[in-house]
Amino acid sequence: MGMLYEYQFNDEPKFKAGDRVLVLPLKMEATVIQQRKSYDGDEEFWGNVELQYDDGEKGISHSWQVEKL
Repeated sequence: MGMLYEYQFNDEPKFKAGDRVLVLPLKMEATVIQQRKSYDGDEEFWGNVELQYDDGEKGISHSWQVEKL
């Protein structure tokens, strides 16, 4: 059913504040600030992940681009 199905029935985000992750497209490690809840019509799911990179920069990545370390 795809990735949306994985998240829409889960009340907890996959990534929590403080988790260390690898951002796959950038091949960089980062710390999770938060994972944002997203909405598609009446469906809700845990989507983008707000990150703090080790160099101090902040960014946002799609949850499917991020892997827990």
